[in-house]
Formats: sequence, structure tokens, C-alpha cells
Amino acid sequence: MSHSQLHAFIDRAHNDEHFRAHLSSMSPNQIIEFATESGFDFSDEIKGRFINRWKGVYFCPQAIEVGILCPGLVPAGYKNLLHYSQSTCSSSNLKEEEHDFRSGDIY
Repeated sequence: MSHSQLHAFIDRAHNDEHFRAHLSSMSPNQIIEFATESGFDFSDEIKGRFINRWKGVYFCPQAIEVGILCPGLVPAGYKNLLHYSQSTCSSSNLKEEEHDFRSGDIY
């Protein structure tokens, strides 16, 4: 259900100039509060994506769109949220995790 809420939030931001204008200068927590006040019911997963700016997310088609609609989420020096989120993934850690998973040593 919450993914549908995220899509509805994105649709509203595209279609409602006043709504979108509010989002342009908000921090992650302010966006969540504003979304809740506007009637959107995000799951903890979706709230976490906003708070963490999609940190560690490999692929999420909504990440770039949300970054355009909510530019305050995109950290300075990054072209979009997906660019930032992928920069937070460590390939060496991923290889270690994959090895641990294959060997059965799951923590």
C-alpha cells in the first residue's frame, strides 16, 4: 500500500504546483511531516528512504523523480538521489557479504 502512496505523492507533486513549491526547500523529515499532513500514509520503509536519501538503494525508479521534486534531498555534489545512493554502496563490503552468504556464515 505504501508504494502506491509514494506514487500518489509523486503524481500530486507533478500535478499540483503549490504542493510542489512547498517540497522544494524541505528537509527529509519536513517532507515526511508535510506528506502526512497532506493525507499520505507512508510505511516505515518509505519514510526511511526519505530520511536516508535512498542511501544504499541500488535501483529505485522513483529515486530520481523524488530528487527532482524534492531537491533538498539531493546532497551537494550529486546529480540525483540514485547517484548518491549508489555512492554509499561499498563493492568490497558487498563481496564480503556475498561470500558470507555463500559459505553459510550469515550474521
